[in-house]
Amino acid sequence: MREKTLKRATKAVVLARVSSKEQEDGKSLIAQENNAKEYCVRNGLSILQVFSIVESSTQGTRKNFHMMLDFIREQKECIAIVSDTVDRFQRSFKETLELEPMLKAGKVELHFVSNGLVLHHEASANDISIWNMCVIMAQNYVLQLSDNTKRGLRQKIKDGEWCTKAPVGYENTIDEQGKKIIIIDPRTGPIIKKLFEMYATGNYSVQHLTDWLQREGIKSERGTPYSHSSIYSVLKNPFYYGVMKINGQKIPHVHGALISKELFDICQNVRLGYHKQHHNYGCKEFVFRGNITCADCGTLISPYTKARKTKAGIHYHTYLMCSHYKAKKEGFVCSAEPITEEYALEQIQSALEKIKIEPEILSVILEDLNNSTANEIEFLKNKEIAAKKRLPQINIQRNSLFSKQAAGLISEEYLEAQLQVLKEEEELLLKNIQNHSEEQAKKAYTVESLLKLINKLPVIFKNCSKVEEKRAIINLVLSNVQLKGKNLEISYKKPFGYASEGYESFNWGG
Repeated sequence: MREKTLKRATKAVVLARVSSKEQEDGKSLIAQENNAKEYCVRNGLSILQVFSIVESSTQGTRKNFHMMLDFIREQKECIAIVSDTVDRFQRSFKETLELEPMLKAGKVELHFVSNGLVLHHEASANDISIWNMCVIMAQNYVLQLSDNTKRGLRQKIKDGEWCTKAPVGYENTIDEQGKKIIIIDPRTGPIIKKLFEMYATGNYSVQHLTDWLQREGIKSERGTPYSHSSIYSVLKNPFYYGVMKINGQKIPHVHGALISKELFDICQNVRLGYHKQHHNYGCKEFVFRGNITCADCGTLISPYTKARKTKAGIHYHTYLMCSHYKAKKEGFVCSAEPITEEYALEQIQSALEKIKIEPEILSVILEDLNNSTANEIEFLKNKEIAAKKRLPQINIQRNSLFSKQAAGLISEEYLEAQLQVLKEEEELLLKNIQNHSEEQAKKAYTVESLLKLINKLPVIFKNCSKVEEKRAIINLVLSNVQLKGKNLEISYKKPFGYASEGYESFNWGG
C-alpha cells in the first residue's frame, strides 16, 4: 500500500460506515474500524474520536456524517479523516463539494486506507483525479444497483405483483416456499369490504365510518385512528377490486379482489356527489439555484416556476431569468433572456459530453488504481473465507439443537427460535459471500472499462433523479456558468477543463 510521507495532521478521526442494519450485523463496521485504527498507529496519528455509523451515503442528509464534520470544524488544528475505502466514505459528489474548501484551507486530510490514497492541500492532480474516479465508480455501482432493482420491479409489476406494503384489508406474508406474497387479511379484509358496502348506500358520512373503524379496532400504519383523508384514500383505491394503479396506469394484480368493480363504481359516484376537491401543495428545489450569473451585469440568475393552464390541466414550467436590476440602475443594456430549465440542462449536458480523457493519460491513473486496490481485494477475500468457514459451523449447531431437543433437553419453542436465528445468519452469510465476490470482480479495472465510465458521466447526469445530485455534478465539473442572451457560457474546473480540450496534464484547480 502506498502511504505518503508528507503529512500535516497529527490527530485523526476514524469513519466507519455501513448503509443498513444487516451490514452492521455482519461485523463490517468492526473490520473497518480495526483497519483504520491500525493505520493510525502505523502513521503516528492520535485518534480523537471514532464515528461508527449506519446510514446511506446516497439517501437523506447524512446527519452523522455532518456531525463528524462539525466536530472537525471545532478543532483548532488540521484533522485527518481516516476511512477504509472511498466508497465507505462517499458514493456521490455532494461530500466532495463540502470537503474541497476544507482541503484547500488545510483544515482536513483524507486518508483512504485500502485505497492507499492520502489527500491534503498540496495533493497532486493525479491523486485528486483518482479520488474523483473512485467517487464516480462508487456512484456508478449505486446506479447499477438501482437499474437492477427497477428491472426487477418492472417484471413484478408485469406479473401483476404489488411491490410494496399492502393496503389495509390485505397483509404481506411469506408462503411455504419462502416467497413474499400478499393475501386478503382474514381479520381486516371483511371490515374494509363492509366499509365499501356501507358507504355505497349513501346513508353513512365519512365521520360515521371513521368512528366505526375505531370501534372495530382498525388503525392506520402509524397506529393512529383513520382520518377523513385516509378514508377517502381507501375508497378511491382500485386495488380492492383487483387493479393496482402505477404511474397513472391500471394493471390487474394477482392478490385477489376484496370487492366487485360495480361496488367500487357506486362508491365513486357517492363520493363525487359531494363536489369536493383536494389540492396538493409542495415546494420545488431548483437545479440552477445560486449557480448561474448574468454575463453582462453579474446578477445572480433566479429560477422561478410559472403555471400554464391547458386542456389536460395545470402544468408547471421552470424558467431562468435575470432581473436586469443592475443594468437598469446603471443605465446599460443586459442581453440575458429568460430560458427554460430544460434548455439550460440540455446545454449543461452538451458541456459534459465534451469531457474526454485520452487513453495514455488514463493508463497512468489506471496503474495507480490497480496498485491501491490490492489491499482492498485481499480484505474482501479474507471476509469471504471467514464467511465460508462459518457456514459448516452453523450446520453443526443446527444438528446439535436437534439432538438436544430429541433428548428432551430443550423445548420445541426454543428449538424453533434458535433455528430461525441460525437461518437468518446463514442467509446473511450467503448474501455477503455473493456481494464480496461481486465487489472483488469490480476491482479489476481496465482502460476500456474506465474509458466507458468516463463517457458515462453525461448519462449519469441525465439519469439523476434528484436535484441535489445534478447540482453536485455541475458544481464539481463547472467553475463558472453565465447566461448570455439565451445561451450559457460555461467554464470547466481543472482537470475537467484540460480533459475537455484534450490536454495531457492535470493540475489542482477549482
